Amino acid sequence: MRTRPLTCDEWQLKRHLRLAALLDSPAAFASSHAREAGRSEAEWRDWPRHGACFAVFDGADPVGIAGTWIIPTDPDVTHLIGMWVSPTARGRGAGGRLVAAVTGWARRRHASRVELEVAAGNDAALRTYVRAGFTAARRAPFTTGGTVLELRLA
Repeated sequence: MRTRPLTCDEWQLKRHLRLAALLDSPAAFASSHAREAGRSEAEWRDWPRHGACFAVFDGADPVGIAGTWIIPTDPDVTHLIGMWVSPTARGRGAGGRLVAAVTGWARRRHASRVELEVAAGNDAALRTYVRAGFTAARRAPFTTGGTVLELRLA
């Protein structure tokens, strides 16, 4: 498997992976398939704003996605957002590769930490994040009922 950033010209691939994620695991995200399906081409090209988007491939097949987001008023923190791995690729290191791509991106931008929210009950994702060094920081304020995890970067 290999991971690489997606460009704005690959907006259809971003859209495909994001919509697949929302169909497969709707409770894991703070958005919905209907909402995201209504986005324009320009919105997909720009997603995520103030960040980057990565995909993981099994051969030529895209099997996962993750994004980064930086709040302009708090540029020291990179948020890992929208991470999803296809059921066909789970348990084979795809999630770890996406986390490594995001944390590498954050380090290159001199972020002090990476934060993410993991939905309650998403134990496989939680294990992936803990293996990568993330620790629980607080209860999630969003709709997933989960936990915010953080990774402090040296």
